Amino acid sequence: MDVKLSGGDVWLNMSGATEYLSAAEEAAQRVLIAALTAKGGFRYNRSLGTEYPPLGDQTRLKDELDMLIREAAAGIAGTDVTVTAADAGEQRAVIRIAHGGETITTEVDLHGNI
Repeated sequence: MDVKLSGGDVWLNMSGATEYLSAAEEAAQRVLIAALTAKGGFRYNRSLGTEYPPLGDQTRLKDELDMLIREAAAGIAGTDVTVTAADAGEQRAVIRIAHGGETITTEVDLHGNI
């Protein structure tokens, strides 16, 4: 069980307490960290993250992002990750994360990554 993060910091609720995530929420948080961290950019785990090469054919952007983010999230046991939509102009992707019978869908801002 992990604590909820927001903007890279521990998220505090209205009473100032930390909140803990369900197993699926924790898996989703870990996927997002892996997708939004530059590979090698985290000092304590240089293999964490995603290296986004120049993504050529914009018609294949969803498939390319799907492959890269799946690879980055491969170490998160019991988790299936799928990029369901991608928009090159908006630099956004929609990611579906399935873990432990739950599915979470989230939109990710990839500015500065792709």
